[in-house]
Amino acid sequence: MEELDALLDGVCARAAEIQHAQDPETELRLLLAPVRALFVQQRRRESAGSGSSSSTSTGGVSADSAASRPLNYLSGAAAKLHKMVARSPPSQRLSTLRNSAKGEKPAPTYLNGAANRLHALVTGSKTLSANTLRGRQQQSEAAVRIQALVRGKTQRQTLTRQRSVLVQGTKVLKKYVLKTDRFPNCHELQTPHGDIAPNFRRLEGTPLYGAAQPSLEGIQMILSRVAADGFTKVVWVNLREEAVVYVNGRPFTARRSAKLNENDLVPGITGHKIQVLESSLKSSLQEELKAADRRFEYWNEVALRENELVEDTAEPDHVLTLPEVYESAEVANYKDTIQSVVYHRIPIERENAPEHGDVEMLMNLMENTCADGATAFVFNCQMGKRRTTTAMVIGRLVYQRHTLDVKSLAPPADEVPENQVESGNFAVIREVQKRLKNGQEAKRWVDTAIDECATICNIRTVIHEYRDLSNAEAKPAKRSYYLHHAMSFLERYFYLIVFGAYMIETHEKYSGEEPAPDNDDEDEHPSFSKWLQQHPNLFRLLDDLGGVRYKSDKVLTSCVLKMDHFFGIARIPFELTTNVPNYRRISNEPIFGTAQCLEQGIIDVVEHLRGEFDRAIWINLREEAVIYATGRPFCVRHQDDLMVNVEYPGIEVDEITAIERQVKIELQAKVRKDNGLFMYWYEPREMVNDETMEHINPQADVKTLTEVYDDATQQSGFDLRYARIPVSDETAPEEKDLDDMVRLLLPAFMNELGLQLPSDESSSPAEKLKTAVICNCQMGRGRTTTALVCVYMLRVVLEDSASALASYDKPSLLKGVLGTRTAGHRRQSAAITAEFVVIRKLLKTLDNGSDCKLLVDYAIDQCEHMQNLRDCISQCRDLAVDRDLPSSKRDFFMLRAVNYLERYFYLMCFASYLLEERAHLFQRSLFVTWMNERYGSALYELLDNLCFEEEIGAEIHVSSMRWRWRRKRKLVSRLE
Repeated sequence: MEELDALLDGVCARAAEIQHAQDPETELRLLLAPVRALFVQQRRRESAGSGSSSSTSTGGVSADSAASRPLNYLSGAAAKLHKMVARSPPSQRLSTLRNSAKGEKPAPTYLNGAANRLHALVTGSKTLSANTLRGRQQQSEAAVRIQALVRGKTQRQTLTRQRSVLVQGTKVLKKYVLKTDRFPNCHELQTPHGDIAPNFRRLEGTPLYGAAQPSLEGIQMILSRVAADGFTKVVWVNLREEAVVYVNGRPFTARRSAKLNENDLVPGITGHKIQVLESSLKSSLQEELKAADRRFEYWNEVALRENELVEDTAEPDHVLTLPEVYESAEVANYKDTIQSVVYHRIPIERENAPEHGDVEMLMNLMENTCADGATAFVFNCQMGKRRTTTAMVIGRLVYQRHTLDVKSLAPPADEVPENQVESGNFAVIREVQKRLKNGQEAKRWVDTAIDECATICNIRTVIHEYRDLSNAEAKPAKRSYYLHHAMSFLERYFYLIVFGAYMIETHEKYSGEEPAPDNDDEDEHPSFSKWLQQHPNLFRLLDDLGGVRYKSDKVLTSCVLKMDHFFGIARIPFELTTNVPNYRRISNEPIFGTAQCLEQGIIDVVEHLRGEFDRAIWINLREEAVIYATGRPFCVRHQDDLMVNVEYPGIEVDEITAIERQVKIELQAKVRKDNGLFMYWYEPREMVNDETMEHINPQADVKTLTEVYDDATQQSGFDLRYARIPVSDETAPEEKDLDDMVRLLLPAFMNELGLQLPSDESSSPAEKLKTAVICNCQMGRGRTTTALVCVYMLRVVLEDSASALASYDKPSLLKGVLGTRTAGHRRQSAAITAEFVVIRKLLKTLDNGSDCKLLVDYAIDQCEHMQNLRDCISQCRDLAVDRDLPSSKRDFFMLRAVNYLERYFYLMCFASYLLEERAHLFQRSLFVTWMNERYGSALYELLDNLCFEEEIGAEIHVSSMRWRWRRKRKLVSRLE
């Protein structure tokens, strides 16, 4: 057998070479030919030996044994060869079992089945060809299924064991597992005690300290340091929005089993709610400890994103919430020189700037306690980095407020303004300095405070760092990741400058240099929240990023085109033709609504209007890029999200027009390159996408929206005027959008109704032309219905003004609508009448509140063909509080309900503006100005606390104006 052993060693040595050969089967046959010859020779020898024996004595048994010996030996060698070629991946530790469970199998190769073919070769059987093997694939798959049925129970048990490993760890609240609140490389400073109080530092010359979440021993160390610095009182402010409990003096967080590396967060959670959650976690863990003989399991991150399961013991009374830790004797009585330790929880979102309410809490906390000079303030978050640094900067500004020398902050007269982004001079920062009274002084003051607090994180320079990483990154996902972080820090920087300007303004008023006001009116001493509500343009400025423009190059590089008409777009019977979905007329007024028409549909509408009307104004409300090909509308979509339009929040008309021109150029070039073939996506049935291709003429068949309406005007000979007012889907129109609508339609309506401005009364009246107004969005539902309500109210109000003219014989509809308020109505719920708490407050604020509601409700009912706004509010609100739905769905419907409520709020304000300013024919004030000045900050104060009920509103983060309007922030690909 030594010769056979040597031959098989040679086979194994050349296995890799055979595997990568052009014809591995032939190579393997040649290599195994000596093995087969040796085997045949041995079988003949053994057969001759057994034939000479005439009895079945021990010699026969020996012959059978000798005959089977080569076969057994080769079978073992074949198994050895198979293991060598198709070696299974090594077992992994428990901490990476989850990843290995999802890992890919080794790629199949020709030699994976070497064991079976080796046995066939050495016994003389013919190896099946590759074609034969492929022909028997179905039989093989059937055999595999049969084997799976037989082995199913065993496999299910294996999978169950694997899943049980993934959910190991003591369960709390039947949902979470525990994980230590530490991870590798958390401590970034060259300071001691990084294991118990990571990133602990003091802002020199101030009573401000910062740290990551410390252990109980770390808290004691910090108190010792504070006492050594001469302070006798401590105010500890925890900035975390994550739930934390202490076990045996160590902090633990609650995580989901499948997301051990992510905090389970509730957006906009309040300090009270998070403390209730921590108390519930404590009680649940104590019950588990009692049931498990004081044992519990938790996860520990031994390396970045690599977790291991650890078992430990703890007494139930050693489980504490954060307030209990700071009230315990180990903390409260640790140092005799520390008279008190007061704990506060102000949860701040990790990825965003603090809400102005949180800034107010920090400001009031410091102003009420730091006057004695004996109180130290300790801020902490999880890492002691972003949120802690932000709080320390705010604390630094508050601490300096009373000793601030504003004159020293003024830039020198000969200083050249810096535009470099390295200095934080991004477009929005330059713009906010111009808008604010003390903008430049505020930036210089804030920059100094940021630099002083930049031990770990410099809020200003990190924007530039993330911006450079985003610009240099080639992969879209990573580029978006870096840009998101840059925008997050830019928002913090922006609001810190705004807060600095507020502090300077209030300091100048009440520093003693000017006489203090005699009254105690709240407007004379505005809080930061109220001051921001008096400057709502700052919210819009941040969302506009200081006038940053969308890029209009290479649109189709990362996007595709999808047919704009989808399955089920028609929600009402066709009024004209199938080319015009959801077409309807509002009452007997010259106001129409529709979805995005086909190119022929625009001609159909024009022919329908011809005869009754002399001209038409077509308002397109879409902020998505739309292109026409062969008479059909197409919109831009992301390849991986074909059901959602690529939107451009906050885009201006010239920007979206430029993007559509670029899409046309790119599409034409692409079609020419493909010999006239146009590939696009469409929906053959609901929620199903398919790709198709057809032949088009790129020069004649591809048009922008503007070109489509120009061609329709030229072809029909009708006076059709096209206008674009981009509005974000499922949101309220902005004040400027309603101003654009009034300025666009007012001259046409005044001409038709015989109204004239006082300055035009001396001139002869122009020829009256009947004008139709058509509004559309994609489906003709949300944005279109809101626009129709606004246009309808404008028309009704102007008709009422015209009714006083002798030449106008039509009765006033407005008088009839407003007269319904005297009629008795059965008492109805707020869900039906939409008189929620914020609407009731609005009606009391507006001088003509009751008239506004009557007009708005009447207009909504007249325009309800596709959507009734009041019904939408109540339906979404009911779904938002439906406990049978998952929390993600409830959050979705709550956001939509609040957005509908905001839309209703704006309609009320717009109606009030129309009723008040009609006497001046809207020449005295724009709606933007009216919203800011007519009632002071009262309207924006209500918008900043938009809620359904008193007890709910304070707990819902979407009630914040700044939070909702973030949805309209420009989605730029490059920060400027």
